[in-house]
Amino acid sequence: MKSPIKSIVSLGPGGTSIARLRRLCCSVATGTTLALLAGAVVASPASAATLSEQRAALRQITYAAGQDYVNARPFVAELARRNALTVKNAIASGTASLKAAGDELTAAKTQEAMDAVATRIRDEATRAATVRKVAKQLTILVDLRTAQQGVATKALSDLSAARITLTTYSGSKERTSSFTTQLAADTAVQLGVIGKAVPAPDLKSTLWLSTLQLGSGPIPALPGWVGFPGGCALPSASSTFTPILPVDGPGVGTSKQLVASAKTRQSADAALGSVHAQMLRSATAEASRTMPLGELRDAYVPRVARLGYGWLSGSDTASRNVLISEAKGILSAGPEDMDTLQSSHLLLAASTATNWSKSTGMEETALVRWLGPQTCLYADGENFVDAPTNIAAIHNAANFVAASVFLKKSPARAAALAKESLTSIQPALGLITTDGGTQEGPGYWTYQSRAISVLYSTLPNAYVTVPVKMPTLAKVSGYAMNSTDPDNRPTPFADASPAELSPLMPAWDAHVRKDPAVAAWVADKFKQKPDAYLMWWGSPAGVLPPKKSAVYSKTGLAALHLPASTATLKGGVNSANHAHLDLGTVSFFRRGVQWSVDPGTPDGSAPGYYSEPTRWTYWKPGTSAHSTLMVQGVNQPTGASARVTAPTTSSAAVDLRQAFPGSSAATRSVTHGSSAMVVKDVIRSDKPLDLVWQWVTDASVSLGSDRAVLRRSGQTLVLRFAGAPAGSSLTAVPAPETGPDGQPLTIVKLSMPQVKSLALTTSAY
Repeated sequence: MKSPIKSIVSLGPGGTSIARLRRLCCSVATGTTLALLAGAVVASPASAATLSEQRAALRQITYAAGQDYVNARPFVAELARRNALTVKNAIASGTASLKAAGDELTAAKTQEAMDAVATRIRDEATRAATVRKVAKQLTILVDLRTAQQGVATKALSDLSAARITLTTYSGSKERTSSFTTQLAADTAVQLGVIGKAVPAPDLKSTLWLSTLQLGSGPIPALPGWVGFPGGCALPSASSTFTPILPVDGPGVGTSKQLVASAKTRQSADAALGSVHAQMLRSATAEASRTMPLGELRDAYVPRVARLGYGWLSGSDTASRNVLISEAKGILSAGPEDMDTLQSSHLLLAASTATNWSKSTGMEETALVRWLGPQTCLYADGENFVDAPTNIAAIHNAANFVAASVFLKKSPARAAALAKESLTSIQPALGLITTDGGTQEGPGYWTYQSRAISVLYSTLPNAYVTVPVKMPTLAKVSGYAMNSTDPDNRPTPFADASPAELSPLMPAWDAHVRKDPAVAAWVADKFKQKPDAYLMWWGSPAGVLPPKKSAVYSKTGLAALHLPASTATLKGGVNSANHAHLDLGTVSFFRRGVQWSVDPGTPDGSAPGYYSEPTRWTYWKPGTSAHSTLMVQGVNQPTGASARVTAPTTSSAAVDLRQAFPGSSAATRSVTHGSSAMVVKDVIRSDKPLDLVWQWVTDASVSLGSDRAVLRRSGQTLVLRFAGAPAGSSLTAVPAPETGPDGQPLTIVKLSMPQVKSLALTTSAY
């Protein structure tokens, strides 16, 4: 870091000569200001600098500090999310503070004021230099991490190829592990000073780089951290977090007791016994199939459950042998060329297979190549592991199970990773357990179901007392039973497919709470598609109750039920992960037909679909693809939200004011009656709006003066409009894309130009 004096001398040509600046730095007005400029207290000479001369010198320091912030900016792109945001915010706040100091400098009219601003500018210069140095050193730490990972993976490769001995490998493992603690401590120190008016210390981990790379001598492990070779260090955790699975039977997802209980039920129930035999035949067939690695990766997750049932419930040694060989193949291949989320699915499945088959020998591979990189997500504060999303649920569940299975000989590592996993998953669990649904849509509700249910079913086998409070899945079961239509299909929204909800989470919930109603719902799903977990988690089933109308406030969905008929109203948050701009969307299932269709998502390879603002250039996630009310040609604001309420058991309402900026009132209500569903739209706005009422359907459509007639599967639905403003026009136009099943879609549009006050009633009967 340059001293303030050197900065002044080097930047002399700003209007003040270098010689003049040198004289200023060696003269004193009050003995305070210029001593600060010189960086030391000096004796007062005979001559004194004027306020203008002091101001000129301080402006040069201010300019140099500003350049430090400019020079820090390029480092942001090289850093992980949390550190990048920290540096970016420090640059922004520091720049603003420096400007304020510059304003004070301009305003200083007395020596006392000049002395005060000189002190502040000295601090600002130190702060700026620290931001620049920290930003640079954080990027150096990124490079050091890469070097450590290279050493760790090479050592593992050399051990596997018998190029080094186990003793040599153990020494390398110790060094790389300790080096990660040095990196973690350095990172903490750097983040601790950024934004402060204190000098940034030099890195200490660089002192150990040659020891790491040359592979000779020890590297000290720093207290408070647990090192992960091939990854990053995590904070130490209490031994209460150390997961200990049973040694005399399976512990992931099931247990010796659960397997035995299922056998007892099968022997007492002929129908269940028949399904059991069918599942054993399926396991035998699965075991006979040989797949290349690429194909295996795609089929691996459900395959493990089938093979596991064959082994644990049928003692089929062929299934066990395949569990062992394929888990080793998956783990040995590593997570390369796969996105992180798919890697976690595979890690969870391979950990499960390893536990069920009691296989050994892959602990180091799992540690260095799989868990190591995952620990860096925690170290970097990535939202892949700590955000309220299905992504975080899957990552953390996989990491906890893998820690339990592969880190048995490293209890400190197992405890550290278990604590990080169980702590980081809480926002994701909070999202799905608050009302049972998720803002990400029913597709992602199901996508994370296996990971969450396997985690929950493993915890009681790993701990006598779970060290972190885990929210109940009771509301998740309620959502599964009561958010769906009479055919048990969920109303699609967000990035969702029309597939049915998974029974895995409700099955574990029914087992834990001994809830006969939920067990009845799960039993119905089990009849449709037998599953190993459903067999093991079976519990006494009662009578399947009729669906109950409910509002899922956090999810943003109201479901109104009558026998054989369901209406839903969508609110929620447009900014949620995977959300569409669909506030106010209505769906209606009656007479065996879903009359309004959610268009789903574009082809998964659509470029930029999961990134803003590109995402909103596609039709399907936009407002015009949904059965709602919109301003002509304008998407709802991406930050808009809409609260859903239920005034009665047969009605729901959503406040759409944020979907219509500038409106004083914007309400859509739905009343679901035995003869009709009635939608009422009330809009008040000072500014005239070109409004469009929309209904997206795969039915055929014919139009009348005040109605649209929809026909599908031999059934008919009439949409009748009352209260449309003068000048309104009713049309039916082909949608630009097909529905999720490839069927062509039609959009019924009631266009209403220049509306300031709307009270529209639509009856669907």
